[in-house]
Amino acid sequence: MIKIDAAKGVRTMMIVFQRGDYVIEKLREVFAQEGIDTGLIVGGIGSLDICHLHTITRTEVPSVDRYLTLEGPVEVGSLQGSIAGAEPHIHIVVDDVANDKVYVGHLEPGSRCCYRMELGIIAFEGTKTKSVKNPQTSLIDIVPAEE
Repeated sequence: MIKIDAAKGVRTMMIVFQRGDYVIEKLREVFAQEGIDTGLIVGGIGSLDICHLHTITRTEVPSVDRYLTLEGPVEVGSLQGSIAGAEPHIHIVVDDVANDKVYVGHLEPGSRCCYRMELGIIAFEGTKTKSVKNPQTSLIDIVPAEE
């Protein structure tokens, strides 16, 4: 287990995406403009017209991912995640409306807001982190970063 504290408190915000916004790409811009390195994405809802995501396919290490692209109306039932090294890591539950299928996975770049999307952010002030590959498991860990 790795524990990371918000060294100087937290800042909260809501981010509202509009039609045509690319979610991951816009979040990266906001994090750069606002100086957000570490935090939590505490929830979100909305719709996408392009949804790129991946899911795990097995429990053995190393992980093998399956990548999916959903196009058309995609309803976002829930999303949440983390921010490490100014990079969003979002897990999402979506309804592929046209195909009447629900997917759960990790949101990838290139996913585009259809009508609107809102999400809540808790930014850890004065805290720096980074994602590193664990040499024992080959999985990615979030660890404190040296300033």
